[in-house]
Amino acid sequence: MRIGLDVFGAERFYDGDHRGLLDLAAEADRRGVDLITTSDHLGFSREAHTERVRGNGFPFELEHPWLEPMSLLSAVAAVTERVDLGVYVLVAPLRPALLLAKQIATLDVLSRGRTRIGVGVGWQEAEYAAAGIPFERRFGRLEETVAACRELWDAPPASFTGTGFAFDDFHSLPRPVQARVPIIFGMAPSERNFERIARVGDGWTAAPADMGRLTESITLLRTCFEEQGRDPAEAEVQIMLPAVDDFDAMTAAAREARDLGVDTVLVRPSALDIGPGDLDEFLTWLAGLDGRRA
Repeated sequence: MRIGLDVFGAERFYDGDHRGLLDLAAEADRRGVDLITTSDHLGFSREAHTERVRGNGFPFELEHPWLEPMSLLSAVAAVTERVDLGVYVLVAPLRPALLLAKQIATLDVLSRGRTRIGVGVGWQEAEYAAAGIPFERRFGRLEETVAACRELWDAPPASFTGTGFAFDDFHSLPRPVQARVPIIFGMAPSERNFERIARVGDGWTAAPADMGRLTESITLLRTCFEEQGRDPAEAEVQIMLPAVDDFDAMTAAAREARDLGVDTVLVRPSALDIGPGDLDEFLTWLAGLDGRRA
């Protein structure tokens, strides 16, 4: 089982200094954590944020700072050596495919092949409106965006026609170090969505609301991979471990998820009831969560 650290919001352990995220990432890398992620939003309208808090228990204040994920991960790449780098999850349709392909390829080159990106469509129509991008067809746009990135990462020249964009005989370098950059989709578990993942992605990240259907969802995902002629065993399943104040309970939840077929477990320490003085104990626990480490 792959163990991930989500550093989003962890500046609270460093008196609000975001440079502390780099120190946390570097220490996690030294401890043997497998993956470092962060989260993504470009901004919020007050109305949409209020409704999300009221209807979904959104835990972040309107004025909470959200560092741009690809920029942050590039900085993390510079202070780490072996840990993989990802996003939980990037609202990919808000980025032009050409730009996103360049950002991910650049990160993969700078990290020497350590990139694995989670992508999704988000939930906020106002965010799309502010970016000048239609909210409708966002799922199709996500699939197109990833497919276009794959084309740009293959041997040049690249050609692709999408909704509102196209390129032909196009050369965009550098290419990623990895032969295939892993792309993990964060979306509701349905046959249609899993077919999208099986066509252009590499796995699925489950939202907290999806946990009650995890077993059947994993089965459906692997079936869709097989129907697309892909090895179902290669379909990665990722979760964010629910935050509770008992490390033993979180360990038990992680191992239960592993037994159900989960491949990657993420933990976000900023959501836990711990302070700066608890980070060393937290990292020791996290590094040993899969049972391979002391």
